[in-house]
Amino acid sequence: MSDAAKRLLSDQAFASVTAAHAVERLKVSSSRSRLEMMLASGGDERIWPDPTSRRNRYGTPTPPAPDEVWFSSSTASAITERGYQAACEAFDALSEESGDLAGWFDDIRARIVAQFGAPGVEAVLTASGTEAELAALAVAKALLGRPIANIVVAPDETGSGVALAATGAHFAATAAFEPNVEKGAPLAGWEKDDVVMRRVEIRDAGGRLRPPAEIDRSAGLAVADALRTGRGALLHLLDSSKTGRNGPGRAFAREISANAAGRALVLVDACQLRSSAEQIRADLADGFLVMITGSKFAGGPPFCGALLIPPDKAEKLRGMRLPAGLAAYTARCDWPKSFEGAFEAADFAPANLGMGLRWTAALAEIEAYFNIPARLREEIAMLFAESARRCVAGNPDLDFLDAECWRLGGKPSTIFPILTHRGDPARRV
Repeated sequence: MSDAAKRLLSDQAFASVTAAHAVERLKVSSSRSRLEMMLASGGDERIWPDPTSRRNRYGTPTPPAPDEVWFSSSTASAITERGYQAACEAFDALSEESGDLAGWFDDIRARIVAQFGAPGVEAVLTASGTEAELAALAVAKALLGRPIANIVVAPDETGSGVALAATGAHFAATAAFEPNVEKGAPLAGWEKDDVVMRRVEIRDAGGRLRPPAEIDRSAGLAVADALRTGRGALLHLLDSSKTGRNGPGRAFAREISANAAGRALVLVDACQLRSSAEQIRADLADGFLVMITGSKFAGGPPFCGALLIPPDKAEKLRGMRLPAGLAAYTARCDWPKSFEGAFEAADFAPANLGMGLRWTAALAEIEAYFNIPARLREEIAMLFAESARRCVAGNPDLDFLDAECWRLGGKPSTIFPILTHRGDPARRV
């Protein structure tokens, strides 16, 4: 064979390898584009990326942002590279003909319960913490069987749509499975239901923290008023607002739960996921419902929530029915198989694939976090909190919101609300 022929064959072989590599890269690129489209699906308009910035309303991009540090934001964080890889693997597996969609969602629920629950605990998946409020209201209505007073703690420090969702109303102009809904209108099937929201504030009119005993008293009065008028009470126990504040106390909530059994329920809002797994298990053992998300402290992508239901409550809910309007927000695979009869009122979507992928990403971070020994996690949190205190104390233009709490020290928080110019509104930037 001549040298020219050898060179030609070599060139053709190289071209063939290069072409094959290009085709493979194109396939991977196409797969990742479809994945990112799915990661931004299955939610309301808050999750949609802006066509110019390619970020959603909370400023997070759909793919990882390795050059940015999010510090487990109290609002939303960008997906991590570890979470993105987990979502990629799940997406590729589901794309195969043998992909078991229902089994995949069962596994997501089982992984959540393994971290935060116990045998008999059920998990309902939701597209966000606000949707978890709708799921909790549906559960409360089924359990209490009477008009409800939904007692929400510090709604201004939880989520913008919570106040509407707490009354069974659409909280935005779009929903996960419906591009157009009427914000503020009751969900179909709940038009004639009597749900009122009562607020319990953790701050006074000047923005100062109210004493814990005062918060407990306000919550107690709201529950008493509900029961006096024949309503059932759904009392929120806020475990960390967006400024790191809690209320009412758990001892008070246990007392309410014991004294008004069958007429009052306690719903722990742990959507920030800043309480320990042990605390969440204890809350479930006390018979409390618990809302969580994987998108705040856990560092998962935004818009993946869950409602955890304790065993005694789950057993009583086997025959519940969901209102037709909830089909705009929830899918069949979001609920355990034991709730199959709940979907008779409307044509519910089979699954929310985008939410499942976001939970897969969040669980990759949650499981990695809990693989770190508890003592080491506590030491790291303490060091970080002390570093934040020193940084703020060393800058005369900065101070903490609720500064007196920070100066007292104690158990470290993982939320650091900072004011500029010592909190002077006239000089704040």
